[in-house]
Amino acid sequence: MSGLRRRSVIFLFVFLPLLFCAAVAGANTRTQPVGFIWNIAGERIRIVSVETREGQVLFLPGACDGHLIAGGDRGMQWNDTAVAPGSELDVSAWIGKTVEVQVDHQRFPLKIMRGSAISSLFFTLTEEDWTRVSKNRQLDIRQEASLVMVNARGGKEVSDTLTSFHLHGNSTVFGQKKPFQFKLSARESLDGMGKGKTWMLLANWFDISLIRNQMTFDLCRELGLAGTPDCTQTDVYVNGAYLGTYLLTEKIQLKKGRLDITNMEDALEQLNPDIASAKRQGSSRHATHVLKYFDVKEPEDITGGFLLEIEKALHFTQNEEDAGFVTDGKMCVVIKEPSQPGLEAANYIAALVNDFHNAVLSGNGVNPATGKAYTAYMDMHSFAAKILVEEFSANYDVRAGSQFMYKDSDKVDPLLHAGPGWDYDLTYGNKEDGLRNPRKRDYVYNRSNATSQLYHYLLTHADFRAYARQLLDRELVPAAEILLGRRPAPEGSALKSIRTYLNSIRDSAAMNFTLWNPRLVGDITDESGRTFEDAGAYLKDWVEQRFEMMQAEWLLN
Repeated sequence: MSGLRRRSVIFLFVFLPLLFCAAVAGANTRTQPVGFIWNIAGERIRIVSVETREGQVLFLPGACDGHLIAGGDRGMQWNDTAVAPGSELDVSAWIGKTVEVQVDHQRFPLKIMRGSAISSLFFTLTEEDWTRVSKNRQLDIRQEASLVMVNARGGKEVSDTLTSFHLHGNSTVFGQKKPFQFKLSARESLDGMGKGKTWMLLANWFDISLIRNQMTFDLCRELGLAGTPDCTQTDVYVNGAYLGTYLLTEKIQLKKGRLDITNMEDALEQLNPDIASAKRQGSSRHATHVLKYFDVKEPEDITGGFLLEIEKALHFTQNEEDAGFVTDGKMCVVIKEPSQPGLEAANYIAALVNDFHNAVLSGNGVNPATGKAYTAYMDMHSFAAKILVEEFSANYDVRAGSQFMYKDSDKVDPLLHAGPGWDYDLTYGNKEDGLRNPRKRDYVYNRSNATSQLYHYLLTHADFRAYARQLLDRELVPAAEILLGRRPAPEGSALKSIRTYLNSIRDSAAMNFTLWNPRLVGDITDESGRTFEDAGAYLKDWVEQRFEMMQAEWLLN
C-alpha cells in the first residue's frame, strides 16, 4: 500500500470518526437560553440569554434594575441555589459579572450585562415570521406581531400591534446585523419623537462608533435641512433575545410631523381606490428622456409635493417598481412620493428638474432653452447646506443614492429644495476606498465631474461658492464647535458633542459588540477603529482636523 493511500485509510477510519464524535459532542453541549420575565407597568416582558462568542450572555436594558422573574417551567440552579419557575430573582449584584447556572443537566457560566440609559424596544413575532423576514428583504410578517417600548426611565411608553416588519436597505442589508423598517397600527410618538406609524431601525453595521448617522442627522437639522429624521439610540429585542443597539429614526415621508409639504399621495388614493393594482409604464433604461410613471387618474394640481432621490444608474435600471426619469445630463432620479404618479405629474417634475440641471451644467448658469438662471429653480440655502454636510462628512455616497430633493405644490413654493439628509454610516474617513485624509479639500467637487453630478457643477458657479462659504462661517462653524465640545448647543437643539454622543451609549455599545464581532465588519478601514473606544477617538480626531481645514481653506480660492 502506498504512503498516500495508507494516510487516506487512516484518516477515513480513525480521524474522521473522531472529528464526527467531536462535532456531535459540541452540538450536544451547546447551552440553551435562560429565560426571565421583566415586569413593567403590568406588562410581562420576556428577556432570554443569547449565545455569543463569549458564551451565554443575558443582555439587560439600561432601565432594568435587575429584579426579574424566573421563566421556563423547570426552574434552574443559580450558583447552586435552586430557583423555581415564577419566583423573583434579583440579579443586580451580578451585573457586569458571570454566574454559574444549571438548567436541566447543563451547567454553564452566564454573563450579565446591562445597557446604557436609553430606550428599549421589544418585538414579538412568531418564530416562523422572524425566520422569514430576517433572511429575505422581499418578505414581510404574515401573522400577529407586537411592540412594547420602554423608555430610559423604565416606563412603558408604547404597546401596539405591528402591521409590517421587514428588512430595509441596500448595501447595509448584507451586513450580519440587519436594518429593519416597521409599521404600527396607530400613529405613536416613540421616545419623544413626532407621531408616526412607520419607523426605521438603522443597524450602523459599518460604523463601529455607532453615532455617525445620529450626529449627522442632528447636524442636518441644525443647518435647516427640513424633513431630516429625528432619531434616538435604542436597544432592540426580538422574542426576548437582544438584537443589538440600533438608531431608531423617523422615516423620510411627506407627512404631517415628517416632511410637511403638500401630499399628492392622498389625492391620488381618493381618485384611484384600486391604485395598488395600477400598472407602471415606461422603460428603466439609463438614457435621456426615460420616464417611468403609472396609469392613474390625476388630481387637478400635479405640481407637488414630490420627494425625489438621485439614484445610481445601476439601481435605477434594475428598479422595476418605482417611477422616475433621467435628465439630459444623465442624472437618474426616482420619484419616491407620490409612489405612483401619473403621466402629467411625472412629466411636470421631470421637465422642471431637467431644466434646473441644464441651467446648472451651463457655463454661465443660465438654461439656454428657457433663459432662466439655475438660481430661479432652487432654494439656495438648502442646496448649500446639503453640500456643506457632504463635504464636512466626506460622504462616500455623495454621488448618488440617499441624495434627496423635494418640491411643494406651486401654490405654496415653486422651488426645488435639497434634503432631507440620510445615510451617513460611510463618512468621516471610515470607508476603505473613501477619503481618509481629513485635510484634503474639495471632496465633493473632486468626487466626479460626470454631467450627472449636480453638486459638482453647482460648485463651478462663483455665486454659489460664495453663498456656501458664507453659510459655512455663519452656520457650520458654530455647529462643528458644538460637536467638538467647544461651545454649548442652543436651547432646543438636538446637536451634542461627540463625547456626549459616545458616553450616552457606552454600556449599550459594549453589549452590541459582545453580540456582533466588530472584527468581521468589512468595507471600512482598520485605522478608523476596530473597538468602540478606538472608533470614537478616531472620529473625534478626524472631525477636528476636517473642521480646521474647512474653516481655513474651503472655497476661499
